Amino acid sequence: MMTEAASASPEPLMTGSERFLRRNLIRFVGYGLTFPYFRVLNTVEIKNQELLLALPRKNVIFLSNHQTYFTEAIALYDLVYMRMGLPLEDPFIRFSAATETMKKNLVTEILTLAGGVTFRRSFREGGVDIKRPVDLEGVSKVEQAIKEGWLLHFPTGTTKVDAPIRPGIAQLLHRAQATVVPMRIRGFRDLLLKGQIPGRVGKTATMEFLPPLDLARFYDEPFNKEEGRKLIELIGGLILEKP
Repeated sequence: MMTEAASASPEPLMTGSERFLRRNLIRFVGYGLTFPYFRVLNTVEIKNQELLLALPRKNVIFLSNHQTYFTEAIALYDLVYMRMGLPLEDPFIRFSAATETMKKNLVTEILTLAGGVTFRRSFREGGVDIKRPVDLEGVSKVEQAIKEGWLLHFPTGTTKVDAPIRPGIAQLLHRAQATVVPMRIRGFRDLLLKGQIPGRVGKTATMEFLPPLDLARFYDEPFNKEEGRKLIELIGGLILEKP
């Protein structure tokens, strides 16, 4: 996915007016939609929620398997801001997403205002495998989002069950020097109607947080491809689904 460092400092990810819209959007969706959908019409079980309280409020990346375009991201917002009651910008949560995904319709464009960090995938677009240069501007935005708060990132870059971890994630982590929290989700596909639209009821999904990885040695040493490969294998063993 990401194999090179961004060469230029990015502009701020959000203006003051965009942050104002974000806060009110989260409040509206949280109280009006996610509360009834995730806790009345369906159930989202949380495992190891207490781990979140011990995390720093910045420079944290959650690495998750990927079942839907955005439902698990909404569930994380609901957990942190609605259930746990943490301030809307402390931590400042964002989620990574492919640019073409977040331009599909009005709903996805609104979700981008809530904290979507978009980039052009170098290996896939519109469901088709491709090969093009790494989006350095997108990489820079992702790294900035980690630095400024919490980022939910999907290191396979696709919702396919058998997709591997993209090799660039090791370099991304080495540059960011972030706290890495593996996250495993189950059952979120069952919440979807046709076309990645949430709408089913009576379902149970699970969001599980694993202890932060001890990457002190990996961060202290210059980046090494073999050590990066081992880290990718470790992450894959923790979060990937089996087909």
